[in-house]
Amino acid sequence: MCNPVVAAVASVAGTLYSGVSQMQAAREQAAAARMQSEYQARALEFNAGQARGEAEAVSKQGAAEQEALARKQRAVAASGRAAAGASGLLVDSGTAAAVEEATELEAARDRDVLRQNYQRQRFGLVNQAVGLEHQAEGTRRGGEAYASAVENAGRAALTGSLLSSAGVVAAKWDDMAVGRKKPAAATAHRSFYKGFWGLN
Repeated sequence: MCNPVVAAVASVAGTLYSGVSQMQAAREQAAAARMQSEYQARALEFNAGQARGEAEAVSKQGAAEQEALARKQRAVAASGRAAAGASGLLVDSGTAAAVEEATELEAARDRDVLRQNYQRQRFGLVNQAVGLEHQAEGTRRGGEAYASAVENAGRAALTGSLLSSAGVVAAKWDDMAVGRKKPAAATAHRSFYKGFWGLN
C-alpha cells in the first residue's frame, strides 16, 4: 500500500513542476513576442527614415529645378528685351511692355506649378513616413500587450498549481489527522463527564 505522505509529496511535486514549466514557457513566449515586435518596429522605422530622406531629396531637387527654370526664364526675357530694343521698340511701355509682363506672369505660373508638384511629392513622402512611424509604435505596443498577457497567463498557471498543491497537502493532512488515535487521557476525561451527567 502506498504511503500517503509519499503520494502527497509526489502529487505536489508534479503539480508544482507543471506550474513552473508553464511559467517558464510563458516567459520564453513573451520574450519571443517582444523580440519579433521590436524587429518589425525597427524595420518600419527604417522605412520611415528612407521616406523622410526621399522627401528631403525631393525638396532639394524641387528647389534646384525651380531656380534653374527661373534662370532660364530670365535669360529668355533678357534676350527678348534685347531683341526688342535692337529693333527700335520701346521696351518699357506699349505693346513690348505688355508682352513682357504677360511673359513674366506665365513664367511665374510655370514656376508655381513646378513648386506645387514637388511640394505634393514631399508631402506624400512625409505622410508615408509618419504613417510608418505610427505603425512601428503600434507594433511595439501590440507586442508588449501580447507578451504581458502571456506572462500573466503563466503567473496564473503557477498560482493555480500552488493553490492546488496547498489543497492536496491540506487534504492529506486531514486524512492523516482522522487516522490518528486520540490520547487515552482525553478519552477517560470525556467518559468521566459523560458519566457525571448521566450520559454514559
